[in-house]
Amino acid sequence: MVSEATVETRGTLRLSREQVRELLPQREPFLFVNGPADVVPGVSVAAQATYAEGSLYYVGHFPGFPVTPGVIIIETMAQAASLMMLTTPRYSGQIVYFVGIQEARFLRAVPPGAVVRLTGSVVSIRHGVVESRMEAWMGGIRAAVAIVTCTFRPHRSPSNQEGNVGG
Repeated sequence: MVSEATVETRGTLRLSREQVRELLPQREPFLFVNGPADVVPGVSVAAQATYAEGSLYYVGHFPGFPVTPGVIIIETMAQAASLMMLTTPRYSGQIVYFVGIQEARFLRAVPPGAVVRLTGSVVSIRHGVVESRMEAWMGGIRAAVAIVTCTFRPHRSPSNQEGNVGG
């Protein structure tokens, strides 16, 4: 249940790949949401990711049978989840920090080159900390589920960062 009154829904936004890239602070090779996204600000998201076959993590995970690492899938979920809040007036322009994960389950191996559809919704918002229930789907079959937790902070210059999330 969303508990913060400042979240407003404005209908579904269709974000292009370029708009997703503008909103998310990550860059290649760590930007995993690389397709269009449908977002109801502060409420839900449906986004796309395709993991490049030539990604270095496939060399060692696993030789002869490459599988997308679960941590990469979870990071992709967190990136998709952050789009729900970055499209709201309150969180627009802020940087996202992935701070927690609960109830993660990996149900199907995701091979290189697979198109993954990420869906999710906000579960709760407390003191700027947002929990979202996320799912990763491949070919209409659920591949992974998790509750991801993110927090949002204003951008700071590198010389002004002290190494901690909260400030």
